[in-house]
Amino acid sequence: MKYQDRHWAFTLIELLVVIAIIAILAAILFPVFARAREKARQTSCLSNMKQMGTSSMMYVQDYDERFPLSYYLSANSQAQPCAFTFLAAVEPYVKNRQIYQCPSEPKAMNIDDAFRNLGLPGGECGGFTWASYNFNYALTNIGVAVASIEYPTETAVASDGNLAAQQNACAWNLFDSPVQARHNDIVNACYADGHAKTFTAKLSGCTGININGAALKQYCITSGAYTRWCNQEPGPTVCRDELWGFAKQDQWGWCTQGAP
Repeated sequence: MKYQDRHWAFTLIELLVVIAIIAILAAILFPVFARAREKARQTSCLSNMKQMGTSSMMYVQDYDERFPLSYYLSANSQAQPCAFTFLAAVEPYVKNRQIYQCPSEPKAMNIDDAFRNLGLPGGECGGFTWASYNFNYALTNIGVAVASIEYPTETAVASDGNLAAQQNACAWNLFDSPVQARHNDIVNACYADGHAKTFTAKLSGCTGININGAALKQYCITSGAYTRWCNQEPGPTVCRDELWGFAKQDQWGWCTQGAP
């Protein structure tokens, strides 16, 4: 008896079922992989914050227990007016400019170009270009003394952030310093005792522009001392987008105020 070879093949319906299963698995797994990659970038960014916190404390120990100024007018080697910034002040303790760049957004803002566009031909005195982090300008605008900070573990020095341009959108003024929750709604920050940790923020729905003219999203801080001002009753309409001020406590818990 002769047997004929039988050739098996998928039917069109079977192929479509397989393709559908693959598509469903991809839709489930790709976001998981993306979040895992972002978590790795967040860990690297938090390490940057820790190094910035450590370098700030080293500066403080060498300069009468005071933090460096955010920026002040100076001159470069060509006698051009330039801005000497916090970044340049702590650089001797860092020796690696890459720590100023978050791996999730390494070119968030160009500091040197921004100061040149504002009329300083020398730009940033140290020639700092790309940066991803912002500072607590209530602390660095006056070079506050460490001893005057009541809660250094809750008073921020720097964080994931950007600098705003003068505009009506999001009620920002020039050099306002909105945080940026680049890591799945998480912001990394370093504090006035040198340690680094995270807090959360959510999109407000408003988009403005930064000092280089790039789009800049607004995030509302949702955890920690910077969610509201002191004596401001907590509520869903409160949206603070800056780490600006000094941590305090009032009848509702953690809050911030403008002076130590």
